[in-house]
Amino acid sequence: MGDILLPTRGAVPTVRYEPPPYLFVSLTEQLANVQRWNEDREWGFRAEDLHAIDLTPRVHADPLVVDLIAVYLDTEYRGDDEGEMDGVRRTCHEMWNVATERQLNTWCWDWIRDSYESRPKPVRLLAGLEHWPGVRRVTVDLGAHWDPGRHIRPRGIRGRNSAHAEILAAAAHFPRWARAMDGVRVPFVWLSGYQVTYPEYSIDERLLALAWVQYRRTLSLSIARADHSMCGWASPVLVR
Repeated sequence: MGDILLPTRGAVPTVRYEPPPYLFVSLTEQLANVQRWNEDREWGFRAEDLHAIDLTPRVHADPLVVDLIAVYLDTEYRGDDEGEMDGVRRTCHEMWNVATERQLNTWCWDWIRDSYESRPKPVRLLAGLEHWPGVRRVTVDLGAHWDPGRHIRPRGIRGRNSAHAEILAAAAHFPRWARAMDGVRVPFVWLSGYQVTYPEYSIDERLLALAWVQYRRTLSLSIARADHSMCGWASPVLVR
């Protein structure tokens, strides 16, 4: 399974530039998205649970802090041959698939293993994080820990507020945000709340990374090394 693709080269800016406009959509549109995905993909959320979500708009000072409706799926039984897929893996698998439907080109590090062995998304949550099935409104800082011109390592900034499924929900709801990632105006993002569980010996060393690869016009879900220092990357966190 391939490590992270490097999407940019050249001079590295040392200041934050304003991100492009219209990257994000309203909570009302997001709710319509989840209602459609829930029906099409048979997630099983009840209509009353979806209608109970607070859609009151809020204004945030930072343009990369956004309110979104995140999905957390329950365990799924996949038959006698495949058994159960736990909610963390199922959510990662399903939300990535939804995100891919909103882009012309995508690439995922585990596509060979998934295609030929039907063993999708070998991930678990970082220690200290919990998976509670349901659909909820959350606030995520998609630019957290991003300091233009400064190299940072994921291992030093991961913690109990590190985002995981919420980032995939953002990619699904906000395809323009994903395509705007350039490491200059909009950072690439580590999914620091996830650990990659295959192979087992490297669980603590690897995590997922989401990037728009401009020369391929492709949204890429890759593997990053927790100890590798990178510039132009954020490690999104849950604000509330």
